[in-house]
Amino acid sequence: MYTVPYGIILLHSFIAGFVMSWLGLLLINIRPKMSKLTLAAICYAVYVLLIRNLHISLPMTFAIQIILLIMIIMFVWNLSPLKSLIAAIFGTLVLASGEAVSLPVIMQITGFTIEEIMNNRIVMLLIPLPQVTGTLTLIFLCLKFNMHLFDFQEVEKEHFETVKIRRIQTIIGVILTLLCVITIQLIFNMSVIDQNFTMFKSIPLTTLGIISSSMLFVGLITMAFLIKQLIDLTKKENQYHKQSEYMETVDELYTAIRSERHDIINHLQTIYGFSQLGYLHEVRNYLSELLGGDVLSSELIITGTPGLTALFYIKSGMARTNGIRFTVKVDEDIKGLRITPYELNTILGNLINNAFDAVMQLDSSQKVVNVYVGNDGSNYVLKVANYGSINESAKKKIFEKGYSTKKDGHSGLGLYIINSLIKKYGGRMELENEDYMVEFSVFFPINIAKGELHEFAGQKASSFTG
Repeated sequence: MYTVPYGIILLHSFIAGFVMSWLGLLLINIRPKMSKLTLAAICYAVYVLLIRNLHISLPMTFAIQIILLIMIIMFVWNLSPLKSLIAAIFGTLVLASGEAVSLPVIMQITGFTIEEIMNNRIVMLLIPLPQVTGTLTLIFLCLKFNMHLFDFQEVEKEHFETVKIRRIQTIIGVILTLLCVITIQLIFNMSVIDQNFTMFKSIPLTTLGIISSSMLFVGLITMAFLIKQLIDLTKKENQYHKQSEYMETVDELYTAIRSERHDIINHLQTIYGFSQLGYLHEVRNYLSELLGGDVLSSELIITGTPGLTALFYIKSGMARTNGIRFTVKVDEDIKGLRITPYELNTILGNLINNAFDAVMQLDSSQKVVNVYVGNDGSNYVLKVANYGSINESAKKKIFEKGYSTKKDGHSGLGLYIINSLIKKYGGRMELENEDYMVEFSVFFPINIAKGELHEFAGQKASSFTG
């Protein structure tokens, strides 16, 4: 049985306590001061020396040293037991893994046995150099690139929602299980390297192999579960980024609307002034200049709803100005549809604008937009169709918030807002693409009475405004 001089034990323990505490704290995103690291290393070295004098088994010594390091980190840095546990285990395992790798290599190169290494004080003094160098390299990388595994300083536990708390606890539990597996494997490695390690000498090598293989299997299962948790977190992160992009778009739209609001009010006040004074010709000229062309039509389409009639009248003029063949078919009026003119024109006006945009760059023979107004016996039906096509992938996403088939910086909120408004009144919207025509159909139930509709709209309004 070999013995190690007290001076070497103190020096090795001091260095180990210093680098293990330093690396472990960096891995939980805490940058410790040198004075506290020195104090922790001194305490660790003294305690290790006292433990070595008790002549207990190596696994027990290893476990006690980890517990001591946890307690030292907890009291010197005033950390919680969980933070101290993670810091101590990570620091210890990195150094122990380095020893398990470097010691066999040194023995292979020098030809020394464990007894010869322990009996040669110079070799014994320098034996921790490779693992300490490796640990210091990791410390340097953590400091230079701000690398860490956990960031307990970023958000405290009380700020987590219940689901987040459970996820964090699950991940920490999985990591601790994985660390236990690694620890057992390290002990097995030491039992093979160190001939004086007698704890497992009575266990057949086959049994040790089975235990080691079982630990490896547990480690693989644990790693798979950890990867699943990380994949789930990655999906949540992607959703967060998409939501952030949407919020940025909304902010940009809000800013643009605010910047244009003043000009719009001035235009509306001018038009209102002309109408109050009876200057209808000036109103027409002003609107024509404002909207970029002759927007008035010679064709008047009666729909039973004045707001909708005015909308079709203006859109007919815009279509003629842009060379679009615009037809409106009204089978039956929809004056029984209890939707405000503003919201009804928002729905149909946006659908017609989208159709105009879709055919604007096509050949003159393909600049076709058709509108239908009527009912099918149980629903009021509004249809807007334009020449073109849409692929299956786009059809599935067309009503999603932020999705747009346009390439010129559109926000992708138009159809989403229209669809939300339709649902507010208990309706639905469908999309069909047949015979080279893309058709959006809007259905509103006829059998909803006015009072029931208002009650339904009140219940649904939060989903639209939210």
